[in-house]
Amino acid sequence: MENPESNGIVLVMGVTGVGKSHFINKLKAGSVQSGNSLESQTSHCQAVQIYLDSEQKESVTVVDTPGFDDTYRSDGEILSEISSFLAAQYAANVPLFGIIYLHRITDNRMTGSSRKYLQLFRSLCGDHAMGNVILVTTWWDAIHEENLGAAKLREQELVDKYWAPMQDRGSYATQFDGSRDSAESLVLELFQGRRSVVLDIQRELVDKDKEMGSTAAGRQLGTQLDQDLDYYTDTLAKIEEKMRDASGQKDRKELLRLREERSDVANIIKQLQRSKRRMGERIGVEMKKRIELEKKRKRDKVITGVSVLTTVLSITLTVVKFVAMGAIG
Repeated sequence: MENPESNGIVLVMGVTGVGKSHFINKLKAGSVQSGNSLESQTSHCQAVQIYLDSEQKESVTVVDTPGFDDTYRSDGEILSEISSFLAAQYAANVPLFGIIYLHRITDNRMTGSSRKYLQLFRSLCGDHAMGNVILVTTWWDAIHEENLGAAKLREQELVDKYWAPMQDRGSYATQFDGSRDSAESLVLELFQGRRSVVLDIQRELVDKDKEMGSTAAGRQLGTQLDQDLDYYTDTLAKIEEKMRDASGQKDRKELLRLREERSDVANIIKQLQRSKRRMGERIGVEMKKRIELEKKRKRDKVITGVSVLTTVLSITLTVVKFVAMGAIG
């Protein structure tokens, strides 16, 4: 039987395509779909519970979260889902041991969107939580020997320029080489310290009952959403003006091209509007209600915080019964 006192969570986070599912697969032998494209493979939170001792009393649950910059889902939806998990985890009194934040080393430069999501991640966590964060570069196993020098220069730029503020507050940077041993060692590094952390967004949502848009992360995303919505609304108006000109000139080929462009922009606007609507949610209030209802429903059964959490959020949980290398016991 699981020992609820020893169970805790380690999150795996990062934008789409950095290798979160691949990381999880190394821990649980490939049960989560892992893709080699840059499209999102994790549409919802998934988890693997790893027993760390031969008596199966010590375990850690590693959760693969959906990434921002998703192919099919808005950033508001992604933030809402990650926040729902974090609010439920905190409300269920399940310790969060830390976060493994992944970044793809094959990216030639730190893009504007990557910088934006890194700042969003910091807002979600809070500076006080940086000591529970490991900053990890991935896809090293895809680097050819002749490109290794350039990759190491990119890594140094990340460490010196973009990750330095987080490292100053307790984070540290390392590599994931694509192996199971490497994945295990990162998880164990956070688990064995047994120093749990409460993130800023958890206190904002659960303790203060804030709307998503009123949290530090929500405000940052909301500002970007407003800017994007203004830009694409203006773009749509310009496209429609061009369509009127093309129609008057009976330029059917240009009109067809503009119709396709208008459809693409209109879909982006709908996605942004969905994100805006999610900003009004009181996720913490909802998660506290769900947790209490689930506990009442199972009041005659022996349950753990992790089991309540996975039930409330409908998370796929895979249990791996092995003693991790370097683990206790």
